[in-house]
Amino acid sequence: MARRASIAVAALAAFAALPARAQFGSLFDSAQRKAADAAAKAASDAMKPKPPPAPAPAPAPAQQQAPAASAAAEPAPAAAKPGTAAANPGAPPPGEVYGNEFDFLAGEKLIFFDDFSGTDVGDYPMKWTTKDGGGNPAEVVEAAGKRFFKSRAEKSNNSSSKHWMRLDVKDDMPQKFTVEFDSYSSGEYILHLGSENVYIGPAEVKLWHAAIKRDPQPNHLQHVAVSVNGTYAKVYVDGRRLAQDPDALARPIKRIGFEFYNYHQYDAPRQYDMMTNFRVAEGGKDYSTELTSAGRIVTHGITFDSGSDEIRPESGPTLRKILKLLQDDPGLRFSIEGHTDNQGGDKVNGPLSERRAAAVKVWLVKQGVAETRLKTQGLGATKPIDSNDTPEGRANNRRVEFVKISS
Repeated sequence: MARRASIAVAALAAFAALPARAQFGSLFDSAQRKAADAAAKAASDAMKPKPPPAPAPAPAPAQQQAPAASAAAEPAPAAAKPGTAAANPGAPPPGEVYGNEFDFLAGEKLIFFDDFSGTDVGDYPMKWTTKDGGGNPAEVVEAAGKRFFKSRAEKSNNSSSKHWMRLDVKDDMPQKFTVEFDSYSSGEYILHLGSENVYIGPAEVKLWHAAIKRDPQPNHLQHVAVSVNGTYAKVYVDGRRLAQDPDALARPIKRIGFEFYNYHQYDAPRQYDMMTNFRVAEGGKDYSTELTSAGRIVTHGITFDSGSDEIRPESGPTLRKILKLLQDDPGLRFSIEGHTDNQGGDKVNGPLSERRAAAVKVWLVKQGVAETRLKTQGLGATKPIDSNDTPEGRANNRRVEFVKISS
């Protein structure tokens, strides 16, 4: 019997055993539905942009007008920066990274990336397909200066909306790989890994019969990360590991898909079913071996918001691996190099990459590493390791390198 499991996430109630999708609605009585809709409406109202008080800068420009089929107006998807204490009470304060509870380590070799920046507002993204999927209409929208892939519930078709990555997998995905994305949703969504489903959503994660409560209606972008090692899957939301199962998946995994699961009624407040920054990467490498063989460590797991030098909380596992190398070898010294893609120009990228390298140094020094063991250098877009013509290439070029300094 093939090993099989599903990691389920529900909104405001526990799920029954998978895959009985019809059970989603039956788990809610009418009173619970009204409460769920009221909570969703409250979150929706809370997310409506408000003009900032003087002398704050003017609000971001209104989103580009989509075709008539698009939603009339998209809300700003985040009232607070993802991962900050204001956005998530359980997350670390700004400037800190997730602790040891968040052991997710992003894959380094990028396989697929889409932030939908290459798709016009109102269009369907070229890197996805509805073949063997489909359902409710979906399109790219713009909010708060970002592009999102969004699904809309329809009166005539209030079902789910399933989409597959255009990814050529001949035999199987790598033994170890990771999937990450940012989601803004008041309901459930499903990550399809081959024939298996990983149900993810804002309220709780259920791994077989073990449920862990989550915020019922998030008012911020949630960072979702899934780690796969063979049949073993772990799910993380906003810096917390919420589910894991050594027999969660069946191999081979030949395709990956994303499904917006629209179980609410059409007139319920479901304005925020959208996701962005979808990243798939081959996972895991030994930093000690890389340092010995190449004299440098190339990392993509230390991440920053666009145009920012503030380290994102999910960078913690990568930073701790570098910290351990420095702790285990007191004579080890690094030049920390910041690298960007070619977006923004040299006058922006050079100083930005320097500030990012400096931020990494500050973090390591705070952990007890002597400042004299670390140097920093910002190289901007001057040393690409991939093409800047594709989203995947630009994502590979955005990196932090640790170059060993010879004694």
